Amino acid sequence: MAETQTHSTRGRMIVRCLSPGCVHVALLEPQSLFGPARDWPAAGRSQRFRCVCGGRESRVSYAAGAAPAEPPATPDAIHLWG
Repeated sequence: MAETQTHSTRGRMIVRCLSPGCVHVALLEPQSLFGPARDWPAAGRSQRFRCVCGGRESRVSYAAGAAPAEPPATPDAIHLWG
């Protein structure tokens, strides 16, 4: 499978902290952090990342087609705030 196909299939990387009571989650662009898809962390439990709470246990997963939560603002919407 070509790297571009793997990248589009796996999408963005989601790292969720597994420390008790912690709710931190990070949505990352793995290609910019790790390079080719073969170097990306495997999905599942990981101790590769450190959360802002100090936790080292996390769960890595991938979301194909994950997009930012908010769409870009339109010029009309910007005028409403002016």
